[in-house]
Amino acid sequence: MPDAPLYQPPVPGGDLRTMLRRHIVATALRQLDAAADARRRLRSAADWRTHAAGVRRRFAAALEHPDLVRRETWRVRRQGGRDCGEFSFENLLVESLPGAWMNVTVWKPDPRRWAPPWPAVVTPVGHNCKRTPNEQYPPQVFVANGYLAVSFDPPGFGEKAKGNNHFDDGVRGYMVGQNPLVFFLADALRAVDYVLSRRDVDPHPGVAMTGVSGGGFSTVGCALLDPRLTVLGPSCFGLPDELHPVRNGYAGCPETQWWRRFADGLGLSELLIGTRFRPLLLMAGRHDTVLTARHLGALVEPVRRAYAAVGEAEKFRVLVDDCGHEYTPNQAGEFVAWMRRWAKGRSRTEPVRMPRRLRLLDEADLRGDPPFGLCMATAAARAARTRQPVTSATQARRALTALIPDFTQHRRTGLSAVSAAGARMRLWTHQFQEFSLRDGADWEIPITMLRPESTRAGALVFFDDRGRWTGLHQLGWLNRVAGFFGTAQRPRGVLAVDLPGWGDTRPLPSPYDVVGWGGVDRWAGYLSAATGESVMALRVRDAVRVLDQVRRDWNLPATRIVVGGFGLGADVAALAALLHGSRLGGLLMLEPLARFADLATEPKAAWPHDAYFPNILKAVDVPEAVRLQGAPALVVGPRDGGKRLLGRRAVTTFAGSRVRVLSGAFSDATEGPVRDWLQRLP
Repeated sequence: MPDAPLYQPPVPGGDLRTMLRRHIVATALRQLDAAADARRRLRSAADWRTHAAGVRRRFAAALEHPDLVRRETWRVRRQGGRDCGEFSFENLLVESLPGAWMNVTVWKPDPRRWAPPWPAVVTPVGHNCKRTPNEQYPPQVFVANGYLAVSFDPPGFGEKAKGNNHFDDGVRGYMVGQNPLVFFLADALRAVDYVLSRRDVDPHPGVAMTGVSGGGFSTVGCALLDPRLTVLGPSCFGLPDELHPVRNGYAGCPETQWWRRFADGLGLSELLIGTRFRPLLLMAGRHDTVLTARHLGALVEPVRRAYAAVGEAEKFRVLVDDCGHEYTPNQAGEFVAWMRRWAKGRSRTEPVRMPRRLRLLDEADLRGDPPFGLCMATAAARAARTRQPVTSATQARRALTALIPDFTQHRRTGLSAVSAAGARMRLWTHQFQEFSLRDGADWEIPITMLRPESTRAGALVFFDDRGRWTGLHQLGWLNRVAGFFGTAQRPRGVLAVDLPGWGDTRPLPSPYDVVGWGGVDRWAGYLSAATGESVMALRVRDAVRVLDQVRRDWNLPATRIVVGGFGLGADVAALAALLHGSRLGGLLMLEPLARFADLATEPKAAWPHDAYFPNILKAVDVPEAVRLQGAPALVVGPRDGGKRLLGRRAVTTFAGSRVRVLSGAFSDATEGPVRDWLQRLP
């Protein structure tokens, strides 16, 4: 084209701004489709029951907590209460996990109208607190119909807010292999234990459970674990995973996107099928703008088919209420009728009675004042602080490889270089080129190269989480490393690389990122964890493949290649150097996250959520990787979880026989020592 610019970089195979999103979506959909294909092959009732039992086993394995389902001993502290005429309530504290307390309100029927013992219904609260109308009115409907009801604040809300913010604190558990869902389910299951220990509760019908939003998800999770739950009523709690959160870009809660959830075939339809074919009233709001009722069909159809296949079709019903995202008194009344339908004895014929007046109690009325103890934040921090350091490079490589799906195959296949005509040109005494390393049509890694004419020069492969041009623009420091305009006695070829999610591949926001809990980094971090192929794993995998490509294309021994990075790019460089296997010429780390453990211990972490590398602390932490990778290393300005410089702690954190540490930030003052260090390398 005569009017085209003389210089043109390679045309991307697709929109790089959506590449990472497309990849994560495609991976999740492929895993969910595999589960659906397995389900479609089921024929007999025995097949379906075996399938449901497998769902329960995989779900229980994903939680991995010895104190979760049943506890032989647990403590209760009574905190007062009041008689309100048509009902009374008690406040108490129950220890759900060792050192973790929940604030329980027990709503009791009027014994003059309903003689105890009463059947019990547990109502786990959603992402709200138990004092709101949405959470106070349904228990009053239940007690008006002769049911003892239990409510409690969920982790992260009301009196359980501290240390339990599921977005900031739940995600900490990813790195140490803890599932934040444990803290939600432990409270609800301990409520079941508690009500069945009461003399005024009838244990024979089992316990019903119903909740809205996150409380609905807890209802399903508890039913998968505890056969004592006999009637279920999740409300406004989910859609087909394929739509929400996979394709719509909604940054869902980390406790609902635990490690390998989709890879293990645990989509929401599968979880509902796994609930032992108990009577299940699935409720939704007609005017819910996120969990829209019109999309329920795809979620409901396989569940309905499963219930029919085992001869329990009547035990599954869908109710669409004339409401938004809420649990209404009408839903509570419908759930009363549903519980009575499956009860034994005379209570089945009782009409549903609505209270004459619904009362909104004051916050002080329901307060339990639970002591601060075990929570998401303290559990993750304790695991991070007590982990045993890794001292074997072989052990660390093996464990790190296990966190990167099909790493060996991807490395063997390699990448293909793609460039455009005119994208390689001579700039004074250097060769300049922009190209992409591609893996198929939908995955590519943009690279900018500045290489001295001398083919004997070594290489610096550099990953910058701010984008590859940050250190190149306007005679940046990487140009000086390359000896541009004679700025280095021993120039080194530079390859600045945009790993997935950085630079040109930084994802665009989605509409749901306007909310406070939104964010591309959160959606990508949580959803990629559910696929078992985390964003950080993708970056480390591709960093190793870039090193392989440079070594092959430039015909360089590993000892002539230095790998480095800025920010999280430096952490990726350290892990890639360890995983590469061949001893490289050097490792350069500029202002890295000092330790992944810092993300678990920092009160308010400042790094993006896709930095929370699932299970990384079961494999290796950053300082260990630096020591074990074997090459000379220079670490400049390492930062803690709050992005503060470590200062004097930097030297002790990265102490090693071949490791040099500069505690100050990377700046004009420290660039000189960095370049001098590079000059002394082969």
